[in-house]
Amino acid sequence: MNRKTVYVSVVLVGSNITNNELASVDENGADYQFVDVLQPLGVATIDLMKGVQNDVKLGDTMGDSLDMMTKFCKKLKYEKKIFILTDACGEVNNEGLDQITSALVDDNVQLNVIGTDFDTQYEESKPKTPIQLQNETFFKGLCEKSSGDVFSLDEALDITSQFYSKKVKPTAVYRGTLDLGDPVTHPGAAISIPVHMYPSTMVVKLPTSKKYSILSEGAAADDLPEGHTGAVNMSRTYKLKITADTAEGDMDTDTEVPADALEKAYMYGKTIVPIRAVDIDAYKLRTAKSLTILGFFAASTFRREWLMSNIYSVFSAPGDPKAEVEIAGLLFALFEKNNYALCRYVRIDDAEPKLGILWPEITAEHKCFYFGQVAFSEDIRRYLFASLDDIHTASGKKLEKHRLLATQESVDACKEFISAMDLMTADGGEEYLKPETTYNPSVQRLMQLLEFRALNPDRELPPIHPRLISQLLPKPDLLVAAQPLSDNLIRLWDIKKLEQPLKGKRGYAATLEDENSKEGVPHVGSVGVDGSTGSLFDGLTGNAAGNKRQKSESVFGTATSSSMAGAAYRGSGSVFGGDVAASGMIPFEMSAVREVGTSDPVKDFQAMVKIATIHSQQGVRPAGAGFVTVALAVDQMKAMILRLIATSFGEQLYDKAIDCLKSLRQFLSNSETVDIVSMNTEADRKETIKGRVETWNTFIKEVKQTCLNTSASPMRTDFWDLVMKHKKELGLLTSSEVPAGTGGVSEDEAEKFITESLNNAAPAAAEEPEAADEDDLLAQMD
Repeated sequence: MNRKTVYVSVVLVGSNITNNELASVDENGADYQFVDVLQPLGVATIDLMKGVQNDVKLGDTMGDSLDMMTKFCKKLKYEKKIFILTDACGEVNNEGLDQITSALVDDNVQLNVIGTDFDTQYEESKPKTPIQLQNETFFKGLCEKSSGDVFSLDEALDITSQFYSKKVKPTAVYRGTLDLGDPVTHPGAAISIPVHMYPSTMVVKLPTSKKYSILSEGAAADDLPEGHTGAVNMSRTYKLKITADTAEGDMDTDTEVPADALEKAYMYGKTIVPIRAVDIDAYKLRTAKSLTILGFFAASTFRREWLMSNIYSVFSAPGDPKAEVEIAGLLFALFEKNNYALCRYVRIDDAEPKLGILWPEITAEHKCFYFGQVAFSEDIRRYLFASLDDIHTASGKKLEKHRLLATQESVDACKEFISAMDLMTADGGEEYLKPETTYNPSVQRLMQLLEFRALNPDRELPPIHPRLISQLLPKPDLLVAAQPLSDNLIRLWDIKKLEQPLKGKRGYAATLEDENSKEGVPHVGSVGVDGSTGSLFDGLTGNAAGNKRQKSESVFGTATSSSMAGAAYRGSGSVFGGDVAASGMIPFEMSAVREVGTSDPVKDFQAMVKIATIHSQQGVRPAGAGFVTVALAVDQMKAMILRLIATSFGEQLYDKAIDCLKSLRQFLSNSETVDIVSMNTEADRKETIKGRVETWNTFIKEVKQTCLNTSASPMRTDFWDLVMKHKKELGLLTSSEVPAGTGGVSEDEAEKFITESLNNAAPAAAEEPEAADEDDLLAQMD
């Protein structure tokens, strides 16, 4: 009713006043008395709807309505309907009935009657008076002659409460030719088929709101020429902003800039580059309106995710028999070959060219081409994800059994679950949630609220319609039928509920939140030594305190970490668990880290370990020179430590080197990283842990050799003195710090290693003899 082309009139019968053009009083009697035309035929207004809601009374007449409709519509093509709302309790005046019936049929007017006590086919007959029964029979016969219907009040309310979508007149968005070849340069060989393109799907946007002035409600109606419309005018001004560059000149206040003095400007890095309108016009891509086929390709090679925007239907131009034959030939050819056509589409002259595809659609209802825009390279987002059926360890070994690898039983269970949730037969054997009967909740809710608030400014808003809610939720009977299958999937995939969801920042950002000091320098304790929990490794770890088994739960299953022997080990930091598998994504801040740098080597090393651990857990195959592995991260960290020691100016880089040593030792001493936990056998886990223990013990001996070597210049004995102050954190790994059977030295050997001098620990490298002089060699030859 809110459309501009819909005209409505309301006629009140039995009113206290007479207001209609057919009313007359003469010697033959009075006609059409007490009939009030509340509004002549015209666009429905809020005042009319409020009047109908508050002032309408029931009666029985149609002559005045038919006369008004005939005069207004004349011979123009209108869809004409009359609705009579009555209780059928009064006697009906049949005078002139034959003329009225003929006028209804001749003018193609559909008569519909809504009776307050009329029967429905789904309910028992209601008690009625003889007059009501007679009138109901009369109205049914009259409506049948005019191709109308008789409704009960309940049926009418049900119809008016149904959702509806706006009917849109089909309007071609493109009227031109479908070209195969170049009709300009090769007119004899090219084919040009006149076609029209119509939108098949288009996103319906919510109505735009208008600016409304509340102040106008308090103004007198005489002061507002158009009444209380609340309309406002918007004006916009531009002012030159005062900056440090302009403040030193003559400008001390913001200066207004006229709109015609503005030009477009774009950011190029951090520089603003103005582009004048004349430059934009000169370099604009000039195109001509066209729809050109570039080539054909097999339908099986097209990927659905490449489609963008709306879908259009392409038909031959109306009234062109030759175009119908040509488009039919191309249509059936593509259908038989199972091919698609790649096209270049320009809607109007100088518009941006688009790429699209044409695919044939042949049904009993119609035969046409569908056109859909496809993506350019810049429009495609390329993401790489881990393989679901090919998982490797960090060492490159392919796993045959893993909790993330699907079994035949789990695959069959998923198929059964999908079949149980099939929507094609969910609605009593019919398709459920068809697009034609599934309405946009946002659009329908807004239209409902607008209508309600217009008629009821002060009443409380009605609740959301249950159908809008139900269509966005799974069908209850489907859930009941699929519940046993869902329970079976939970069992097969070991799915657990996360009782305490993460709060606040997540991933890499959470690990950085409390790590840096005010100067931006990482704290020594942040690497997780001496029970610190502020480590970048926390995203990979659980709680190592105590002997309880910790679980990290996700939709992919449960990773379990066991307690480790030894009190010293339990206090050495957090344990690497399976939380990374729950996210499955590498944080953006870490994704670019490919080497341990000098700026913050601890963060770089820990980020590389996280990346390598995620890849290992997801089964990503090593590929390319930039692929990160745990071994690569450890080797780079070792090289960085030796570099910091050797290149430090005095003690400038010693603190950074100590932090690096602590971070490296914490990782190499950890026996519950994800790659170790996911190994199949206990022997493989112990072998890997033993190798990492030996790596640390060998490396710290190399550090001592470098610091105390008397042949080195300069000597770094002062750095080794610093290591001795942190001997509990940087000494050799002992057997009490690692699981049994994975190596480690005794406590006495670790203490002796820290305190003894280099001469007792490891002899200095012997000097190589000087190479013989060339003259001496020649003399020996003589």
